Amino acid sequence: MKTLMTRKAALSAAALAVLGSLLAGCSGGPEAAQPSPSASTAKVASEDLGKALDRLVFQGTGAKSTDGGACLVRAVQDKKLSDTGQAYIVGKGSDDIAAVANGLREVSVMDAAILLSPELRDKFDACVDAVILPTPTPGATAGTDGKDQVYAPPKQGQELPQARQPDLTPKFPVPQGTSINSSSQLTAGLVSMFSSYALNEDQKKTYEASGECLAGVVFQAGFSQETLRFLAGGASIGAGSISDFLPKEEDKTIWKSRDFTAALVDCTASATPKNGKA
Repeated sequence: MKTLMTRKAALSAAALAVLGSLLAGCSGGPEAAQPSPSASTAKVASEDLGKALDRLVFQGTGAKSTDGGACLVRAVQDKKLSDTGQAYIVGKGSDDIAAVANGLREVSVMDAAILLSPELRDKFDACVDAVILPTPTPGATAGTDGKDQVYAPPKQGQELPQARQPDLTPKFPVPQGTSINSSSQLTAGLVSMFSSYALNEDQKKTYEASGECLAGVVFQAGFSQETLRFLAGGASIGAGSISDFLPKEEDKTIWKSRDFTAALVDCTASATPKNGKA
């Protein structure tokens, strides 16, 4: 079962999802947005955070984690969501992840990106799967209807379920030595690569509509030909950060830069999908 994280997702959430694909796994740094003066920096109790995450992840269905949200709490802490971001989620008390991400963006762009990142979504999904398909404890018995199975939540410090692995197989193979001389050579590959991080079909349509803009930004950024060929290949990565897989360190630095990231988000924010909806 997958979490219902796509409900009410709008263009602003799609733009934040792009940031998630760029910054997944980052915990801050000199380019991280600073919390607003009104944002609470007090550390929240794990129990309160677990309840808030249950509400957010299960989105008003009435379902709850069998471990009080402990698995979800470890997921956000593992992805380095700040204390301020955690306090915002608890204070918001919402079941609408798009609305929470939009509000969180005003507090910390980095936290908003982490909340919508594919890696955190995978961890949430794994936690939910553990609830829906519980694993009996050693020696536990289960009736024929399976209702009396005993779920053993992960213990503190226990590694979370394995997230999905990135797919680096090129969708549009580019021969070694081929020169990328125009942005048009990048469009299809970038749409494929970014779409692999999409949370729903609307976001995929947004990436399709912004493909030429994304290609223009990438082509003019000063990447090496090796990296341009990789991006033109359009691998359906779908996990981690795109920058993690770039072949040169200097290209990773460009990809993570504030100006480059902002330009990509601007492309998605100004895109108009064919159906007229974001």
